[in-house]
Parts: sequence; structure tokens; C-alpha cells
Amino acid sequence: MLSGKFCNDSPVPPMIWRLRNIDRGRAAALAQALGQPLKLGEFLAARGFREAEEVKTFIRADLKSLPPPASLTDMDKAAERLARARREDELVAVCGDYDADGLTAAALLTRGLGELGHRTLTRIPHRLTDGYGLKPSVMQGLAEKGVTLVVTVDNGISDSEAVEAAVQSGIDVIITDHHHLPPELPPAVAIVDPHRDPLWRDHPPAGVGVAFLLLCVLKRLYQQNGLLAAGEGPSLMDYLPLVAIGTVADLAPLVGPNRVLVRHGLAFLGTSKQPGLNALKKIARISGERVSPRDVGFRLAPRLNAAGRLGSADPALELLLADDERQAQRLATKLEELNRERYQGQNRLCAEALERLEEEISPDRRTVVLGGENWPRGLLGLAASRVAESAQKPTVLFSLENGLAVGSGRSAGNFNLYKALNALRHLFISFGGHSQAAGMTLESHLLDEFAAGLENEAQGEPDFQPEAELLIDMEAGLGDLGGLARSLAVLEPFGQGHPAPVLMVRSAKIAEARPTDSGGESHMKMVLGEGLNRQSVVGFGLASRLCEVQREMDVALTLDISEFRGQLNPAWRLLDFRAPEDR
Repeated sequence: MLSGKFCNDSPVPPMIWRLRNIDRGRAAALAQALGQPLKLGEFLAARGFREAEEVKTFIRADLKSLPPPASLTDMDKAAERLARARREDELVAVCGDYDADGLTAAALLTRGLGELGHRTLTRIPHRLTDGYGLKPSVMQGLAEKGVTLVVTVDNGISDSEAVEAAVQSGIDVIITDHHHLPPELPPAVAIVDPHRDPLWRDHPPAGVGVAFLLLCVLKRLYQQNGLLAAGEGPSLMDYLPLVAIGTVADLAPLVGPNRVLVRHGLAFLGTSKQPGLNALKKIARISGERVSPRDVGFRLAPRLNAAGRLGSADPALELLLADDERQAQRLATKLEELNRERYQGQNRLCAEALERLEEEISPDRRTVVLGGENWPRGLLGLAASRVAESAQKPTVLFSLENGLAVGSGRSAGNFNLYKALNALRHLFISFGGHSQAAGMTLESHLLDEFAAGLENEAQGEPDFQPEAELLIDMEAGLGDLGGLARSLAVLEPFGQGHPAPVLMVRSAKIAEARPTDSGGESHMKMVLGEGLNRQSVVGFGLASRLCEVQREMDVALTLDISEFRGQLNPAWRLLDFRAPEDR
């Protein structure tokens, strides 16, 4: 049954399909060396694997394969300074960030230092009143509380002014961060950042990963120096769930050390006895012992981020540090309420931005720049992402407050947003980001000049491509899908930098296409094949495109692994489809 009943005028934006190149000889050699079907060898070759041993090491993801944590520059200085603080009973402040990476890093180091015998306090900035990063006034306030040592997590590398203020207030600063290095480093007693080191900079850990590596080095040093008796101190494996959550939430590539940390962290997260994590999983409706990166990205991280997006992130930090089940349940419920409020606010902001898009942005413009009085700062990035996806144009949304325009932008297609913003940096009070996302602050009266400048940068790109690109690993036949799903499942976890496999089936016969019975009829169920050789797949949010379905289609499928009654079920999910004549 093919049904066009649910077609509408706002289809999901089309994607450009691009197949990876496959070295057929290498694919055959990998398949033979591993004793696997040729199709698996083709996938491995498409993903750049060259040798069978490399594949085995990747699958094992052994913790012993991590580079030595002590190899990070200044790690020895950081550990020795903390050891001195432990011996002299100094008050140590852990300064984190209000996103999931900064929160998990702050919770990890706060709990870990406590188990190592430190006196600590923890500070997370308020998004609306403090903004991002360290501020001189915060350092002065910590000095008044008796803090003599600050350890940053997931921030600090670009905060020279605040570090200088700390030094003037009699505070030493240890920076642990994972962001790119500025031209001049702050005057800290130690700066631990993977971008300083050849062993780490290619696949740098997230902020929480760097904090975990510091904890590993501290435990060993304290044991060697007699600060810890045998059996005392933190059980490091208990901290890996926090590493997994923060790493996935921060979209760190799941290759190299991150893959190792996340694979083991997700396994421990599924069986964790920590009250805060269990309450968070329960409120997010995650049951069973398997937690996937998708669960973290779409269920756990949004609830942790919700508090900081709307104001103070303290409830999320308190949840991660909670040792009492009742307290954890109460805090998880609070985060659920905040996440619901965040979702509603995000939808309102998106609706207003999309309405103004139609009224104010000419169809021939390549970029979208919109500003609103007191638009919620913490929701700008989420709304910009939605508008960019809908309009297929790089989008920057601003909150106009007291003469300032505070903005968050998301790119579309192949447009390098950071490069464009860098050309306009003379307009900004501050800005930062990367090719796909950025934040900036400028004076409100410069907003029109900024919008014109961003449009000029986009118009000047000869290869500007606003459409999203779907990178396809390989082609497969309908009969290959079952065996491939089981074989490819061993390469989990999938995520940023190591996405779930995407296969293309050419000219698949479509036996059925209709809205699903769930999801508010926004999803599509499609049955591929004829006779006994059939494959059911679901496409999330694709019901609006039912009118495009023909009797024969090219389909793009991605691996989707679920758990049912303790058993893993590798299956395929519909990503996109096109008519064969549109190849």
C-alpha cells in the first residue's frame, strides 16, 4: 500500500548523497584476514581501515591502549600542586561550565578530589549573569572564601584576564581544558590541554575526559607519596559513566582515546549504582543495561543541559553529585520539568523565528540573521539549528539586550561559519566556535552591518552548498542486510566521528509505505522487497514525504541497534529515499 494522504507543503529538506570510495583490493584482503564476508570488508575499507590488526584493536577498545595520562604536558605540575594542597589542607575550587561536558567534568573532579581527601567547593557559571568561562570578579569572590587553588574543567584556556586576577588575589590556577589554544597562554601554574601534545591532539578528549585523566594521575601519585593507603581513594571505573555522558554530549569524535573511554563508560553506566545517574536514566525512560550514544545525546544530555539553558545549572550538578536516592529523584524530576519548559520555549522561539524568516529574509539570500528583544540566550543555538535545517541556510539568531546583541549561529551544508565570522571579527566584542556552530556578542547597532557582512561572505563562496550531505558507506542488496547488521554491531559505539553505518539499496521494490501508528503520524513505515524477502524500516519524521514514494526507490538505511528483554537487536532505519532517475 502506497499512501500520499499525509503529504504536505513542508517536506523534510532533501540531502545530497555521496558514496565513499572503496579500495576493492583492500576490502577483499580485510575480509579474508578477518574471516568475514566481503561486504564487511567493503565497509571497513570505506571507513579507512587498512590492516586486520587495526580493526581488532579498534573493536577491543582496551583501556590499556590509552596513551599514558602522565604524557599530557603540565600533568606532572598539576598533580604536584594538588598534592601540596592536599598536604596543607588548602581549599580547592573546581570551576566548570553549564553544559553537559562541563557539568560532568565538575562533578567528576569534585567527587574524585573529595575521595582523595581534599576540601573543595564547586562553581558553575550562570549563563545569563556570568556568561561563558572564568571572570575576574569570580576569582576575587573565591579568594574571599579562602580558596587558594582553582582547578578549571572544560574552560579556562582563553581566560587570561581572570587567571591574572586570581594570581593578584593570591590564588594559583590549574587549567584543564580541551579547546584550541589561544596565541598567548594564561599565567597558570599548569595548563593541561590535549592540543599541546602530539599523542593527544589528533583525537582530543572532551573536558570531562581530561578531568578523568588528571584523577588517574592523582590517585597513582598519592599512593606513591603515602597520601592514600591501599584500597583508599576513588574507584576509577565508577567515574567512566560521567566521562561517557560528557564526551558524547560534547560531540567529541568517538575514535582514539574517546572511543575507549566511551565504550567502557557506557557499559558501566548501564550497571551504575550511583543514585544521581540512575534517577536521570529513570526519568529519561532508559531501562535495561544497555545505554547507547543516542540515548545520551537525545535523552540524558538534554535534561542535564536544560537547567543551564534557562538559568542556573546547579540542579544538574547537584544531581550528578547526589548520594541519596530521594534527593536524586527530586532533582531528576526538577530537571524533567526544566527540560519540558526548555522544549516549549524552544518551540515558541522557533515558530517566531520561522515566521519572521518568511517575512524578512529574501529567498535569494544565502544566510539568515534575525534578532529579537530578550530572546532566551540559552535557546538561541537550538532554534538556530532548527531554522538552518528548515531554511537550508546558515543561521544566526540574536537576543537584543541593553544595547548588546548576543548571538548563536549554526551552519548549513558546506559553509564554514567560523571562517566567515573570523573575517568579521572587527565587529565583535567576543566570538568563538567552529565550522558548524559559533557564538558571538556585538553592539546592537552593528547588527545590520554584521548581517550584510555574513551574506557577502556566503555570496563569495564559489562552491556554496546549503543542502545537507548524506555520506553513504557502501551499496548492499536486500539479502545482505540481516547478516551485515549483526556483523557491523561489533563496531559500536557509533557517534560523532564514527557514525553508524549507512548503506544504499538501489532500485528497491516498495511493498508498503504509510505513516506509523506512533509518533503522531510523523514517521513513515516502509516495507522493502517482494515475496518472502522483505525488510521493514521506519523513517523518523518522513511521513510528510509519502507523496514522493514510487513503486521502486533507492533507499538509504542506517544501522539502529535496540535492546529487548536483554537481547540486542541490530536492525535498519530509513534515512532518506529518492527515485532512481534522480541519482
